[in-house]
Amino acid sequence: MRNYADEDNLHARIYAMRGRLLSLRDYASMVREQQASALQPFGIRDSVEAKENLFREQIAPVIAIAEAYDKYEPLFLAYLRQFETRNAKMLLAKAYGKKSLEQWYDIGPFAALDKELLKKNLSPDEIKSLIAEACLADDLKDCRDYLRMEINLDISQTRNLYNSSKLLSFDSKKEFQEMVFRRIAVLTLIWSYRLTAYYHWSHEQIHSYLEKFNNLFDGNARSGIRIVEEELNRNLEQIRKGGGQEPSIVDIESQLEQSYYAWVSSMFHKDFHSIYCVVAYLWLLFYQIKNLFRVIDGRHFGMSDEALLNKMICDR
Repeated sequence: MRNYADEDNLHARIYAMRGRLLSLRDYASMVREQQASALQPFGIRDSVEAKENLFREQIAPVIAIAEAYDKYEPLFLAYLRQFETRNAKMLLAKAYGKKSLEQWYDIGPFAALDKELLKKNLSPDEIKSLIAEACLADDLKDCRDYLRMEINLDISQTRNLYNSSKLLSFDSKKEFQEMVFRRIAVLTLIWSYRLTAYYHWSHEQIHSYLEKFNNLFDGNARSGIRIVEEELNRNLEQIRKGGGQEPSIVDIESQLEQSYYAWVSSMFHKDFHSIYCVVAYLWLLFYQIKNLFRVIDGRHFGMSDEALLNKMICDR
């Protein structure tokens, strides 16, 4: 059933859903118990299957309300398609002979890619054509380099998320874009560090290629994104000065994600009648899914309780 709720009704439901998200204390209890009740139905012998089942359970409330209010529907669909981008990357990795866990993100009736594709021996060009159509990633078709295709998928995902605000009112669109711009700043910095450390790209190469992100927006937006990037870089520089050694790429990414989580969490209660609570909830759920995956992986690989809890991106 579609369009059965108005804005206030949906916001009230989102507030109730926010109250059921897990806290650090919940994660601690989960990690320290031998059989965590939240994960008990899924088990951990097959970590891929466990995470697939867990994802379906966690994403179900979003699927249930995705079409409840027509003006928010494009936003919910763009959010769900972010997970489909991960499926697309997995298909690309398989087509190019890269090692990858075949963990599928099932977004139910909104999926454009079918898990059965993993069983087919499709060529890279066939996979690219399917992904370009499913993920609205036209700039993927002419790309030959695997790494650049991964980046292009992130760019397409960001563009689709940005464009999902088309039905929102002027004020809601402005609030929504504020949250997207900050997310883009985080993504841009993460890719910059990865391309430097893992692929040895020069500063000029990185700047030229990641400019595609900024070209999605007008001058005022680009300026806003740069301001956030500068703020995040200052925070990272303070961490470097405060520590005895250069942080790893993993540590840098964790810090950037924790920073975004803290900001998003602070925006949830800013105004009941604004779109802040909707977008904030979706990102908080995104991080909860990542945290629960860490619990499964941490147990699978024998991580200590302390090490695992330190990896949680949540309120502290």
